[in-house]
Amino acid sequence: MSEPTSAYSIRDLILRVAKAASIAYYGSDGQGKATIPVDDHDFERCLDVVNDGIKMFMASAPQTGWRWRNRIAEVTFGTVETTGTVDSGDATTLVDDALSSTYDEDDDINGYYVYDLTKEIYALITDYTAATGTVTVAEWLDYEDNPSSLTPAANDSYSITDVKTVDGDLARYWLPDDFQGEVAGDITYAKDTGVGHFIGWAHDSEIRSQREVSVIDSYPVQAVVRPSPARRRWELFVNPAPNEANTVIFPYRAGFDRIEAIVGVSTASGDTSVTIGGIANEYPDDYFNGWYAYVVSGTGINSYAKVTDYTGSTGAFTVADWLAINGAAGGTNPASSGSYIYVTDNYKHPAGPQFDEAILSACLAKAELEFEDIQMGYTEKFYKIDLPQAHQTDARSAPRKLGQMLSGSGRVVHERIWNDVTLDS
Repeated sequence: MSEPTSAYSIRDLILRVAKAASIAYYGSDGQGKATIPVDDHDFERCLDVVNDGIKMFMASAPQTGWRWRNRIAEVTFGTVETTGTVDSGDATTLVDDALSSTYDEDDDINGYYVYDLTKEIYALITDYTAATGTVTVAEWLDYEDNPSSLTPAANDSYSITDVKTVDGDLARYWLPDDFQGEVAGDITYAKDTGVGHFIGWAHDSEIRSQREVSVIDSYPVQAVVRPSPARRRWELFVNPAPNEANTVIFPYRAGFDRIEAIVGVSTASGDTSVTIGGIANEYPDDYFNGWYAYVVSGTGINSYAKVTDYTGSTGAFTVADWLAINGAAGGTNPASSGSYIYVTDNYKHPAGPQFDEAILSACLAKAELEFEDIQMGYTEKFYKIDLPQAHQTDARSAPRKLGQMLSGSGRVVHERIWNDVTLDS
């Protein structure tokens, strides 16, 4: 079932805060439909309020914690790990003629992942030529999933795996983006795997010390979650490295990453681009890759697109295509100058639409603290009405328990099953 169209987006929350603070934007003539602030200062104040409001809501959990934060992580292991040394490479290829002895048919490893361990880049394999051991890719990415200018070169070490792993290591797997280190239960093999082996949580140092002696592949019996070195993501690290494509699951509590967003006015545009000259040299290359750009006012209003590349020196965004408000192709391009663009890394708040009113109430309560002119009783409404209702909604999300099991007429008969006891005087 899809999410209700009435669910609040982050943009909706920013707009409601802006309206309450009387700083929403109504077009260049003041007669347009209200939209989010286009002034950088006003927009950042509203965005900070929304982030603080979401954090306040999350911190106001029931005594036993929010049930909606309970999630299940699933990790499916890979089984293939081929290593070797690069003969040559470029922006779209990696060549090792020794690969032909392992994979002797064209396209044998299409859809696998190749990692240049020396350059710390990787890519999805789109084509393979067995005769020459040539792996073809669309582009090389760094380990943060950003396009990389580095390319494989002779004598680099590489690894090929059949699933996406951390740094090409079959013992390491990325965890969901909302996992922030809080494990809520045991790790087990999924029911349908039929694996009878036990897998349990261990300490990172224990697994690392064992792998320093020898790296073997078998059914993993130890696992640890740990922050990936130098990256803001968590990984699952298992031992031994898996030799079958089994799935493991474990419960965790979802976290919240601060929502980031900017607004700006277009200074150039095209079928697959838009430039916000006002942010040139403020953000590095590729900073906004994977984010979404929305036209919030002016020519192209309500069109949006996913950012595929960003050039920091000019503020130029490259997109695949401008989409219409319903997600279909054929959206209207923003104007070469004068369209207001909203760019964000997150469309929704983390709690789900059933908590929309409580989230909005928390944001408006925070707005009362940020903006002196807002005195509408939002704080009282949050704590006395919306938060208690959110607690009730959260409690109803728990599985229902079966009532008392009865038989016959429904009357429970307690029958005496012991004899009298006589004490000697």
